[in-house]
Amino acid sequence: MKSPTGKLIGVYAGAQKGAAKTAVESAELIAGYGLSGDIHAGQHPDRQLSLFESEMLRELEAEGLDVSAEEISANLVTEGLQLNTLGPGAHLRIGEAVIELVEPRKPCRSLTKLDKRLPKRLYGHCGMLGRIIKGGTVRAGQAVEALVEH
Repeated sequence: MKSPTGKLIGVYAGAQKGAAKTAVESAELIAGYGLSGDIHAGQHPDRQLSLFESEMLRELEAEGLDVSAEEISANLVTEGLQLNTLGPGAHLRIGEAVIELVEPRKPCRSLTKLDKRLPKRLYGHCGMLGRIIKGGTVRAGQAVEALVEH
């Protein structure tokens, strides 16, 4: 059975809680810790980084909601994988790095600063939180492979 494969569209890090993240060319994912240089790294053993689907950004734009990947405050933006469908326990490989999806990401209230409709609109469609099982450097353009148990 072929593993579902997508693409890493963007990598983002932020130094301040609740603030927009900044696009970076590449980032080091540190096993058991998080994305190097991000405020959330080292804060929680199961919430080391956040992942969001680029398809949802396009849906929001089509609905007239002007939101960027930086403002949504996710670390990794993917394309071609339905993160919420993969669900908790799924593993993703990006280069050498392996991420375990842990739980659905809940929209935070800081999104109301962008648009009051966002938290309600994104509920159940806000991506996933994950922990890093195996570290490695990730960069936009890399393949994201959902590892399927045989």
